[in-house]
Amino acid sequence: MNMVKKISISVFLMTLFVIPQNADEMIATGKKVYTESCAVCHGLSGKGDGIVAGNLEVKPRNFTDGKFKVRSTRSGQVPLDEDLYRTLSRGMGHDNAMPTWSHLPPQSRHAVIAYIKTFSPKKFARQGRAKVVPIPPRKPSTNESIAAGMQWYKDIECFKCHGVFGQADGPSTPTLKDSWNNKIVPPDLSKPWLYIGGSEPEDIYRTLSTGLTGSAMPALEGTLNEDQTWDLVNFLMHEFINPGKNAPR
Repeated sequence: MNMVKKISISVFLMTLFVIPQNADEMIATGKKVYTESCAVCHGLSGKGDGIVAGNLEVKPRNFTDGKFKVRSTRSGQVPLDEDLYRTLSRGMGHDNAMPTWSHLPPQSRHAVIAYIKTFSPKKFARQGRAKVVPIPPRKPSTNESIAAGMQWYKDIECFKCHGVFGQADGPSTPTLKDSWNNKIVPPDLSKPWLYIGGSEPEDIYRTLSTGLTGSAMPALEGTLNEDQTWDLVNFLMHEFINPGKNAPR
């Protein structure tokens, strides 16, 4: 292959992943993507009041509040750009109208994130000070760990929302509401595709530790230590997600 062809291919590949360097240009691109793809649910002003919002069981997020469910950061803090990118790429699960936008080019996803952050600029001005909750290596899924996790499921009253058998039928379920007074329903724990934030062990550890801001799911960081959190993850994996596949060892 001659040098001209090599250079042409290199330039082409770079254009697939290039992100606008100018902040105003990126935000302008993000606004266009948002208007075309996001505003129908989240509204042109980002307040969760799009034209179809009233018909959705799970209400769209109000971006002007700066509260986001899926984060790697501590409770009360805004997410990192990587967290928002992961949500755009994965979607939200839980019978949620928020689909995956993985078909959008990476630069479009980065651009729409930059635009979404303009809806709550004061909150995101503190993004650089946000602290990530570390995820330590997974604790082995032993009989002892699973039994300890089962006990934590009872002791911290997970069953009140998720039910004794994880079927979203706990005694508190009928009265659960989010921060905006919208009715919410916890996911059926036996259906991993409904897990907000993902159903891999590390995803569940993150969700348990950080909570889901604006929902009834609290952050357990400070309530459970790292070992105890992994015990609860091991119990959930063994009991609900992959019964038999995560057998004690």
